[in-house]
Amino acid sequence: MSDIVGTQHVTPVEDGWIVRASGQEGSSIIFSKRNEAIKYARGIAKKHNVCMVIHDEMGKFDEFECSAETRDKHVVERSSGWAVISEGEKEVSEIFRTKGAAMAHAYDLATKHNVCMLVHGKNGKFKSMT
Repeated sequence: MSDIVGTQHVTPVEDGWIVRASGQEGSSIIFSKRNEAIKYARGIAKKHNVCMVIHDEMGKFDEFECSAETRDKHVVERSSGWAVISEGEKEVSEIFRTKGAAMAHAYDLATKHNVCMLVHGKNGKFKSMT
């Protein structure tokens, strides 16, 4: 497998299972067991801080794994200021006094990890996305 970094896909092939980065055509490693391919893909995803998509025996989407760093970043209002929260997370590690400071932080994280930044208005509803 080439060391091209991108979302890692565990996909069935005629002879077993392969791990392939999004948008890539080939793979040099064929795994006989799905769990071996998953273990390998998980290692690459963790090393390069990218997501992993696991397909079922028919090639359809089955599972998705992402770290908090590689999930979209949401800028949301909290009682004491503005927070940046990773998609699917509830914990807030830092509160910013201004919406602009939170947006700058979220933008830096989103750019670093190639994910989206979603900004919510004071009412909590989605407002814009980058």
